[in-house]
Amino acid sequence: MKKIAVLITCYNRAVKTAECLEALYKNKFSENLSVFLVDDGSTDGTSDLILRLFPEVHVISGNGKLFWSGGMRLAWSEAAKGQFSYFCWLNDDVNITPDCFSELIECSELYEDNAVVVGIIEDRVTREIIYGGTGEDKRLLFPNGECQIIKNMNGNVVLVPRNIFEAVGNIDEMFRHDLGDVDYGYRAKSQGYSVVTTRCVVGGGNKNDICRVRAPGVGVVARFKKLYSPLGSPPLIGAKFRLKHFGLLNAVVYFLFVHALNLFSDNFISAAFGNKYGSAGSVVEK
Repeated sequence: MKKIAVLITCYNRAVKTAECLEALYKNKFSENLSVFLVDDGSTDGTSDLILRLFPEVHVISGNGKLFWSGGMRLAWSEAAKGQFSYFCWLNDDVNITPDCFSELIECSELYEDNAVVVGIIEDRVTREIIYGGTGEDKRLLFPNGECQIIKNMNGNVVLVPRNIFEAVGNIDEMFRHDLGDVDYGYRAKSQGYSVVTTRCVVGGGNKNDICRVRAPGVGVVARFKKLYSPLGSPPLIGAKFRLKHFGLLNAVVYFLFVHALNLFSDNFISAAFGNKYGSAGSVVEK
């Protein structure tokens, strides 16, 4: 039976993290899972709770400065020391379905384990599709009973076969929080691997409507402070991402654009772009 390492990073969401693990261990593949969880300096007793409820989990202490990409990178580094057929990224705010791993593995086998398989996630209340990936038309992909090719992937639930990890490597150290997942998809495709959705929904979560590139309702100084924070969208990192995948002109235009975006008032930005940069705006797309 194939062994799977599940990679999770968390911070101050003890109850939500415990709920995620509870759903995980109800999965049909639970006996074949090993969980590597990075607690990045939580102060709400996350590690104590997880070790009490799930003593089999490998809890790894972070320094409080890892954020998503750094935490997942550390979890993956530890898990890679073991003999696992697959590595699965899992956000701790997602509760997977009992058939999640059956679906992930079947989809991977359809591509002879030469594909990164990204789980389609729905809102646990409204059942709206919220994560998975976008297609070439930049629109979110909806389940249709078949695996679909992804342009930009989301990292909420992702299955990576070991042979792809050995070829592509870990999440790039350039990223602290955002874009590490999107970048990984591009890197995998550049080496000839496919990046595809599952055929059906494999989990439920909550949509993150935070705009990373611009904080509305605050002054210019506060907007730039948010932009340059790890939980924002640091322009230099974004520019390097675009230089890497889309070329110099795209990187320069992006760098100038996000700065201009934060210089102008909310009224001007709303008049120019509507709600695009008011709640869930993104400038990841090329």
